[in-house]
Amino acid sequence: MTTTLNVFGEVSTDSILVPEMAINLRNNCQSGMWTLGDDPVGNKLYCSILKFSKFFGTLGATTNALWGQLWIVSEFGSSEDIPNNCVMCTYIKTRSLTSFNNLIVKLQARGVNPALGIFVPEFVRHSGQKPDASGELKAITYYSLEWRWVERSDAGHSIDKLSTCLDHVDRFVDPQGTAKMRCLDGLSASEVQAIISGNQPLLESNK
Repeated sequence: MTTTLNVFGEVSTDSILVPEMAINLRNNCQSGMWTLGDDPVGNKLYCSILKFSKFFGTLGATTNALWGQLWIVSEFGSSEDIPNNCVMCTYIKTRSLTSFNNLIVKLQARGVNPALGIFVPEFVRHSGQKPDASGELKAITYYSLEWRWVERSDAGHSIDKLSTCLDHVDRFVDPQGTAKMRCLDGLSASEVQAIISGNQPLLESNK
């Protein structure tokens, strides 16, 4: 007789895991590395994107900013410590968000469906200045993501396999990451502008 211990649910070897609690893959703009929690997991990422949402608000040390929330699956070619068979969540802002948006527009203008390919965000180094605790300007180095796109190959996840993840789209929620954010999806341009301008309550409950 075979004894089984099923505590966390069934795990299938031929499908992509959709965790019930969001797994955050963070792009660390200070180190130019991807991290899971506090652990660096390399700087190479090839990914498929399952969902994109726009948010405005506060995450970490960045306050009142426009954010892009991405639900992704890592693909072949990524750093080996990045899980490649589960759905993860990441956030982009400022230069990284602008680069991503520009890429999407360029692809769509060519009649290409971006979701059918693979995205390749690469860390780009920048230099600048920032005041320290005493107010004196200090030289700093930071990184943003520059986004590229390549056609899908047979080595990656199939579109059918990725589409199956959308059966669990109700799990694509990150209450911890968006606790101080407002989702902008489905709002008119004037409603978005009102929120960003501070004319509406920012931290009301997400629906």
